[in-house]
Amino acid sequence: MKSSIKKILKIICLSLILLPLATYAVPTGEIIFRHPVEPNQLWIGNVNDEQNARPIFKLPHIISSFSIQRDGRYIVLVVKITGDNEFESFYDVYLLDRENLDAEAKKLTQGQHSEIIDADISPDRDVIFTNHSFIIIEEAPKRGLYLVPNDEVQKKKPTAKLIQQVNAYHVDWAPDGNKIAYTTDTGIFLFNILTKQVSFIIKDGDHPVFSPNSKQLAFITKTKPYKLGIISIVGPRNLHFIEELEKGIDINHLTWSIDGQYLVYTLFNTDPAHTNFAVNIENGQTERILKSYFNGGLDKFEWATRAYALEPTGLLTTLWGKIKQK
Repeated sequence: MKSSIKKILKIICLSLILLPLATYAVPTGEIIFRHPVEPNQLWIGNVNDEQNARPIFKLPHIISSFSIQRDGRYIVLVVKITGDNEFESFYDVYLLDRENLDAEAKKLTQGQHSEIIDADISPDRDVIFTNHSFIIIEEAPKRGLYLVPNDEVQKKKPTAKLIQQVNAYHVDWAPDGNKIAYTTDTGIFLFNILTKQVSFIIKDGDHPVFSPNSKQLAFITKTKPYKLGIISIVGPRNLHFIEELEKGIDINHLTWSIDGQYLVYTLFNTDPAHTNFAVNIENGQTERILKSYFNGGLDKFEWATRAYALEPTGLLTTLWGKIKQK
């Protein structure tokens, strides 16, 4: 009898040793990021492996923002061309082919915009960008959403068409290719590519990002203390908040994990300059990521592919080999 009890206790002890104390996971896999010290360069690396990160593209000008085509080979970049003073500076949109990195990035605009805030690319290679120009360079481009359709992208000098005259800032193209989310001074709006219909989503929202299934939008509140929110855009407008940040801390980047289980965001600090976190949208569990990169974090990055692995974190696991050695 005593022998049986000892065996049971031994099995329980081994089970406690082998089972992880934490069962949640954080996203990992390949990312493409803007180099924090050389902002004219794009690099590729793994979330947990800064040592093997390598440059993939370099421009003579600063990359202010970029987006990666979902399930595709293209990257769209917003580039700032700096003159002798601010009134001589302007922005252009470029397209980069990941399967032909030796080729020059294709210019999609022709220096007509004094300020472009953001750009994104659809699954079909249509490009959208937000013109926020405040200086007249040649003609006076109206503020708003501009579309460079796929058939124009292929031309030597593509033409961008104004599809919505509005004071727009950040923009995100839905994975299904049918909708565009954008922000203005009055909140977040949705533009339907097929019907051209505009829908108001929420007033207190900025930096909208579509979920992988295109049914929800994640966003950052515009009022302090900043919060991360998620709102449904299909069916009832269910709204909930999953994270509230300390007063005075700014978020300057937000994205979903590829499986839609996490929101990943970047905080702008003083030291280190940027820190990155992944928060589970179901239980609110937050984990810091990318802390091995460049003094503690990255400012702008996107997932290089849609397929990625999950790695358990915070595990206290003892391998069978170590038990045998003891």
